[in-house]
Amino acid sequence: MSEPDRASAWAATRALTPRDVVRAASQDASGEILNDYSRDWSVNALPPQTTWAMYLSADSRTYNYLCFDLDSSRGNAPYDAGRLSLWLDELNVPHLVCESGPTGGRHVWIGLAAAVDATAVRDLALLATQLLPSLDPTPLLNPATGCVRPPGAPHRLGGVSVALGPLAPFTTQPVPPEAVTDLAAFLVDAGAELPTAKLAALHGMAVDQDGHPYIAGPKRALSPRVAALIDETPAADASYTLASVLAGCAHSRWRYADVLELIDSPAFEHVRTMRTKRGQERTPRTATGRVRTLTNAWNNAVRYVASHPLNGAGDDADYLARSNRAVAAVERAQERADAMPGLWGADRASSAARRHTGTHSTRAVLDALCLYIAQSAQLTVETDVRRLSADTGYGRTTVHTALQRLSQPVTDDPDSAWIVRVGDPEGPHGQRYRLSQKFSTENHPHDRTQVPARPAGPPPTPTRAYWLGHLHNRLRPLRHDTFAAPRSLGRTAGIIYAALHPDAIATVDELRSTTGLDAQRIRKALDRLSSHGLAHRGPAGWIRGDHDSLDQAADALDVAGYLERRRAAYGNERARWEWWNAELTWMRKPNKKRRGRRATTGVALFAQNDRPDYARYPRGPDGRGDHKQALQLVRAGILSPAATLDAA
Repeated sequence: MSEPDRASAWAATRALTPRDVVRAASQDASGEILNDYSRDWSVNALPPQTTWAMYLSADSRTYNYLCFDLDSSRGNAPYDAGRLSLWLDELNVPHLVCESGPTGGRHVWIGLAAAVDATAVRDLALLATQLLPSLDPTPLLNPATGCVRPPGAPHRLGGVSVALGPLAPFTTQPVPPEAVTDLAAFLVDAGAELPTAKLAALHGMAVDQDGHPYIAGPKRALSPRVAALIDETPAADASYTLASVLAGCAHSRWRYADVLELIDSPAFEHVRTMRTKRGQERTPRTATGRVRTLTNAWNNAVRYVASHPLNGAGDDADYLARSNRAVAAVERAQERADAMPGLWGADRASSAARRHTGTHSTRAVLDALCLYIAQSAQLTVETDVRRLSADTGYGRTTVHTALQRLSQPVTDDPDSAWIVRVGDPEGPHGQRYRLSQKFSTENHPHDRTQVPARPAGPPPTPTRAYWLGHLHNRLRPLRHDTFAAPRSLGRTAGIIYAALHPDAIATVDELRSTTGLDAQRIRKALDRLSSHGLAHRGPAGWIRGDHDSLDQAADALDVAGYLERRRAAYGNERARWEWWNAELTWMRKPNKKRRGRRATTGVALFAQNDRPDYARYPRGPDGRGDHKQALQLVRAGILSPAATLDAA
């Protein structure tokens, strides 16, 4: 590369860069340029003699540019770049395609009119990787370190990044942040999917032997409306037809194996194929893609029906409006919580300080409640400490304390707290909670939700799906034996592991900012994680290890199965409580049957029991309920499988 060309490319980089530094490539002792951009280089200096990469963001929380780095070593980069460019044209998104160098890679650049939150960009990158095999999502997963060689920058193997079109769409036509949401919606419409959150079962839900959820109860015939939908050719939105059918199947107490037999029906077109272009032809999914699509759709449908018992017509007319309000409240609560990381990092503070701030367990419980609200699409949710314990990994005493902190008002106004208790628990039902009114009073007129099982309406955007996946991923590491069990790596290590990413580098300073922990504790936790292969250190920072290593670490620490045993114990306690409430209901019932007359031998002449679902609750010598014996009987399996699952 000639010096004038290098100077021209450097001037262009200086005009584009959102920071006053770029990343310069290193050289080994022989002078070979390495694929290691580990040095910061001031843009006010002369250009580096190697090559450089430009940051995509001005800070560690947002993105100023999007660049899809399509690597030929991963797949057909020119083909994927053409597909992405076509999609962007359909969405009227100005962009620039560059041939990155002699290896045939492609860079697709988008300039943003305003900074976009990093979580939305990460979500977009994870969706795009499912449809663009050659995409390297790393630059879009961490705004602190994400960087790409800009147009005109030299390649380490020779040549430069050559623009395959005019620069104007990239340099003078920045797109609004809504373009990120539109592109994410397009990718979902084209077949990409966010993972379904795996949560504790709702009341009325059960799980079959293969781990698929269903609504407990005897299987019923489908309603005429749903039965007719199965054999009808779906409308333009095939996912809507599928969601409607699956919701009807779940409401009729069908199981996954039952709906699997319908996979060749017209209504299951969304499972078998995906759209390649908006409104045009469809292409067959792979076998894995069909399983993933049906599994995710079925999980969403079951949880939706469990949260929203359908009316006689089988619809839910105000779902979209209610879902919008719920998702908007979750988004504002999460934004407020993220803006105050120190509030949740008071683990080493005094007990007096904790009463006015919180701990990481408090934030985990808040995240779980937000997840329930997003999942159920309603502002008020019912839960209990055992369910929160299962979904956060913390013990029920810790969860109870966290709920008290979150519901403690700062002023005399109950809505000055994070959450507000609604009513009192009654019988088998748990306490109901809602987010503070300060998170749910603003008007958001735009539809911003993705409905997993919706009766009507236009195709929505994936914001709701994003919150389900994002909050699930935040909580997932915390509920693993490796961090939750006694003699494990501990909670601090779990918090640091959750803050790391397998494809994005994080420094100690960044971890300190996001977790609120001090540097000494972070370094100690990183060392412990590193010793079990759960974190790896590179020249620029730390990345997360393979998730499969968590199970290996649990085995090495001899803590595997701890949380499963605790969940089983909580499940038995919940089943006993359900049994006792059923007994109380029977005791208050008028004209109930009593014991039969006894013969002189003391043996009942005939047995009578009008309790439809449960056996008679055990009693002590004084006639009172013997709860200890009841728990032993529950553990022994005295309750019928259906009753036990309903109680869970």
